[in-house]
Parts: sequence; structure tokens; C-alpha cells
Amino acid sequence: MLVINVSRIPPEGLGVEESLEPGEVHLEGEESFTLAPGGRLESRLERAEDDSVHVRGTLSARLRLQCGRCLESFELPVEQDLDLFYLRRRHDDQDGEEDEVELSDRDMVVAYYDGDRLDLGEMVREQFFLTVPLKRLCREECRGLCPACGANRNQVRCACPPEPAASPFGSLRSLFEDKDR
Repeated sequence: MLVINVSRIPPEGLGVEESLEPGEVHLEGEESFTLAPGGRLESRLERAEDDSVHVRGTLSARLRLQCGRCLESFELPVEQDLDLFYLRRRHDDQDGEEDEVELSDRDMVVAYYDGDRLDLGEMVREQFFLTVPLKRLCREECRGLCPACGANRNQVRCACPPEPAASPFGSLRSLFEDKDR
């Protein structure tokens, strides 16, 4: 189980070795990628006197994605070293209004947990989103789909004529064509 009761972390620390399931890492209903079987989280949690938790370890998994050019599915390996700090979230807001807050350098590298529960599944989910590239390609030299016939250019060579290069000045062509007549 990936939900840790912080008050039960012993002084010598707590080892966590878990296989990863989509439900435990909050990926149910996620449409941009799926978690392939066989993922693992191996970590050590250490609690300090101020109830901060230091998480160190490794995350290894495979994510299934869809290529942005050819639409074929492919797997992205995730091998991530973890070195994260968690603080208990303070609920100092009495009147329900949010104030403008200036973030310190420490706030930029620290995450927060609520109550006495640290959800490592949420941490794993965040690491997956940070790992997934913005431009999802099955391989860098992916040729994509033919815009005319839809054939996967990585698998077949279609007989469609090559696309004419679009000119940024194409809309000005009509101005010059009218003067030539």
C-alpha cells in the first residue's frame, strides 16, 4: 500500500518496496498514457522531529504512450532517482480567504501532505507527469502519417505526390498575378 501513516514511521526509517498498479498511483481515467505492468517503487522514508519526511529511492516503470506523428503506441521507460522532502500542510487560513504569498527557495523543492497521511501514489503520479515529454514520439526519426492517404510512412511508402512547400508569402501571390495580365 502506498499510503503511509507518518506518525508510524520508526526513528530508523521505513523501507517501502511496492509494485505499482494504476489505481494506487491515481491513473484511473488518465487518457494521455497508461502504466504497463511491472513498475516498482523502492524507497526509504525518514521522519524528522518537525514531521517532515525525506523520501529517497528509485522509481522504475514503463508508460504506454501514443506517438504524436504516426499514432502508434510505444513504451517509454521511466528510471527515476527520488530525493524528495514533504512537510505537513498547515491549515492557518481561518477566514477562508487566500492571501498572496511569496515562495522561498525551500518552498520550491518541498511538497506537502495532509493530516498524518503521505500518499506515495500521488508522488509517483507526479513523477510520471514530469517524465512524459511534451512531444511524444515513438522515435526521433518517425516519419508520421501521409496527410493525403493516411498511410503510416514508417511502414509503407505511399504513391501520393509530395506536399508542396507552403510559402509564408503565398497569400501575396495573387497581388502579383493580377498585375501580369
